[in-house]
Amino acid sequence: MAEGSIARTLRVLEAVCDHGPETLKVLSERTELAPPTLLRILRLMADEGYVVQQADRTWRGTMLVWRLGCAVNTSVGLLAISREHTDRLTAELDETSVYAVHEQGSVTYAAHSEPIKPVRAHVRLGQRYRLLAVTTGQAVLAQLDEASVARALAEQDENGDPRDPEQVETMLAEIRRRGYAAGPGVRWPDLWGCAAPVFDATGDVVGALGVSIPTARAEQIRERVVAGVLQEAEAMSTRLGRPAVVREV
Repeated sequence: MAEGSIARTLRVLEAVCDHGPETLKVLSERTELAPPTLLRILRLMADEGYVVQQADRTWRGTMLVWRLGCAVNTSVGLLAISREHTDRLTAELDETSVYAVHEQGSVTYAAHSEPIKPVRAHVRLGQRYRLLAVTTGQAVLAQLDEASVARALAEQDENGDPRDPEQVETMLAEIRRRGYAAGPGVRWPDLWGCAAPVFDATGDVVGALGVSIPTARAEQIRERVVAGVLQEAEAMSTRLGRPAVVREV
């Protein structure tokens, strides 16, 4: 294989899974690959069972990709633990809760629990977001170094969502002081979210536990949400080896 072809193939697979089903034209724009090159890569992946072209000519990932993703999620060892904490949050608050894994400058929803009621927030497992785009990502970013913050700002700027660096620094400092991130959604203004970071035995941030609720209900249960999220995030961190942290809400 020519040098760089593996990297291109993985980039295409990532684009198909993150954004598909998409047409060849749209995928070409996303991956910055010429349509003939892209089509050749897609056909090779289709032969191996990783993608499929649908009747409307769009491309999507197959269940083989999903199976591999589930296997990775299980191998990390956090799935069962995080689901216990999201289940407890949802049982206590009757709202949607999520655990997001931090990896490679983004967060990915690895576990979630949803209440049984018609009006609720809905999250998609496996969905990945940049750190500044969601509350769980902001809770993680507040624990990272200056270089990570600079990269997050640059990525948001590239995506057409420029942030004022001073405002971001102020926001992150407040998250560190309080121990949680909270506020209306950047991507979904009708949702209000609260999230707290989760740490492992080394003290590194590995993800965040969060709750998302319709903004109209936020004011009446805000304090309960903050207390519940902090409690479960700290309990999960303790299970992963970090000493418990006591904070005033």
